[in-house]
Amino acid sequence: MDYYSIMGDSISTFVGTQPEGYGVYYDYDNLKKNAMRYLTDVWWARVISHFHGSICVNNSYSGTCVAGKQFPSGNSIKRTSLLHTAEIAPEYILIYMGLKDFGRGVPLRSKHIFLKNPIYFEDAYQIMLTRIQDNYPSSVIICGTIARTYHAKIHNWQFPEEFAGIPLEDYNNSIRFVAEKHKCPVADLSAKNIYYETLDGTHPTLIGHDEIAQGWIACLKDIL
Repeated sequence: MDYYSIMGDSISTFVGTQPEGYGVYYDYDNLKKNAMRYLTDVWWARVISHFHGSICVNNSYSGTCVAGKQFPSGNSIKRTSLLHTAEIAPEYILIYMGLKDFGRGVPLRSKHIFLKNPIYFEDAYQIMLTRIQDNYPSSVIICGTIARTYHAKIHNWQFPEEFAGIPLEDYNNSIRFVAEKHKCPVADLSAKNIYYETLDGTHPTLIGHDEIAQGWIACLKDIL
């Protein structure tokens, strides 16, 4: 059996599955609100089950960006070194982050080509991948691009294609660029035109988690 670890934000949280003290979006109230009940409802649990694997660590922290100078940002030393247990190191690490960076209008990259600055998205993604690869050299690290959303109850709601003047695809292009540079496969949900259902424009409902999962499964069939 292969073990999978998850590096994520609020979308991938689930009460009781994360390291102690981590921020949780899918607590009991939000699970009920989104018509969810079981761990098997979450996108990554569906993906892992499809490939007959098991979860190692769900390193997902609600409200976090890849960018940031310290914990709990995705590139932080603590986050990038908590993807294993005392007994198990993951065969696969699935990274699904970046929507919060997009929503906050995090600038893409520093103008300094030699020094990586973690307050920039592309720089921070490179720092994150470098640290994860250093810590888990035998793991296959798979980077997911950012999927778009739709609203379950507002049928004319449209996903905003840019925030702070930066298009979503610029963030996805940064993910693709950094992943290629680090020789990591990409689960390109954006290229597959994946949209998922939400009640707030961000967090998937039960249906939304299945839509994300099906996108990941389609991508991973080509990778695995």
